[in-house]
Formats: sequence, C-alpha cells, structure tokens
Amino acid sequence: MDTDDFDELRTKFRLICEEIGEPVPHDSRNTIVWDIKSNPESISFIKTYSEHNHEAELHTDSQYSYYPEDFFGLLTLKKANCGGGMSYLLSLKDILTSIRSDDNNQSLEETLRNEKFPFIVPNIFKKDSSEGREYNFGPILAPDEIRFRVDTFEKAIAENPEFCTPKQIEAYQMLKSMILNSDKIKRFYLEDRDLLFINNKTMLHGRSSFTDSNRHLLRIRMNKKGVQTTFQGMKK
Repeated sequence: MDTDDFDELRTKFRLICEEIGEPVPHDSRNTIVWDIKSNPESISFIKTYSEHNHEAELHTDSQYSYYPEDFFGLLTLKKANCGGGMSYLLSLKDILTSIRSDDNNQSLEETLRNEKFPFIVPNIFKKDSSEGREYNFGPILAPDEIRFRVDTFEKAIAENPEFCTPKQIEAYQMLKSMILNSDKIKRFYLEDRDLLFINNKTMLHGRSSFTDSNRHLLRIRMNKKGVQTTFQGMKK
C-alpha cells in the first residue's frame, strides 16, 4: 500500500479484507474499520487495548462475544518510534503442547474445555449503550479454538466472584502462567504500511507498551463468509 493518503488506505484495506472474509462491525455504530490509537481522554471503566498505550498481554479478540470473529487484519499507518509497541504472537498449537507436556494437566485441559468462563465487555464494544455491565460466557478451549484475555476475565471475576468455581480459577491461573511465560512467543516490530492477518481462533496476539502518541493501526475483524452471528450477552 504505497500511499500516504489515510482515507485511501482505509478503502484499500477494507477491499482486501472483503476478498478474505465478511467484515464484522466492532460496535453498536456498525464501525467496520477500527482505529487502534492511544486515547487518553477515554473515560471507559473497561478500557480496551485499542484505547491505551500500556502493554496488551497476549489475548484473542472478542473473547467477550458469543461468537468471537474468525480472523482479523491489521494495517500499520504509523509505527511507534519510541522503541515500544513490539508485537507478540503465540499459537494455540504451542499452548496445547505446553499443557499436554505434563500428564498431570489432563484435568486442567478438561476444565478449560468443559466449563464456561466469564468475560466482561469493554465499554466501547458494548452492543447496548445503556447503563450496566455486559458479560459473555464460554469455554476457554474448544476444538481448534481458544478465547483468552486477562483483564476482561479478571475484572468480571473481581466484580462477580460467584461466576467461577475455585477449580476454574486455578485452571485459569495455570493457563495464564503458561501463556505469559511461554518460550514460544514470537516478537517483532510492525513497520509503516505492514499488513498482517491473524487467525483469531488459533493465535494469541499482544504488544508491549509505548509512549509515541502517533502510533496508529487499523483493524478489521472478519468471519468466514456465510457466518451470521448476534451478540448474546448477560447484562448486570
């Protein structure tokens, strides 16, 4: 994408994504092309990674949704020129290898597959703009799929300890440690105009903190063509 026209880049980015899958709106305003840029003015109680410049721990997108999107694209408009903003990737394959390397972890995997875990919906992605929290529940592991994010799970549990049993909490903590301390994490920097597509069901992603307020990425979430989903969360 050899151009400095951001509007043209948005248009080209969306056209490429439409060849790959079915773009999915991010919020109640049906926003397809989403800006990932530090927003210090945000007053959201649940602030998502696309709004702040802190570290974004390894996670999958839309883990708080009834049906997390199948994949997404990232386009770098302006990289961070402060030495921060390093990207992280960790595959589900490597996570499962780590879990299964110890025979004592069989019950851990069963808990992650068979129990439903809560995730709180970040304010900016709520489908209902009215007051109150929104949650969604689902297993962390499913066939060829993982949903995982530290802050949306831990904030849900902090407000609603009854959402999980001690066994679930223990399983989550073990998995969290495996993920964040894995020696299989790939680390790299995105450059201006880099375009990256990620399978949201089989790959966790994240980034280091940064101080350059000009860092700016675009994201488009997509499902496989023909997939129709609706948000089915619990309000409180």
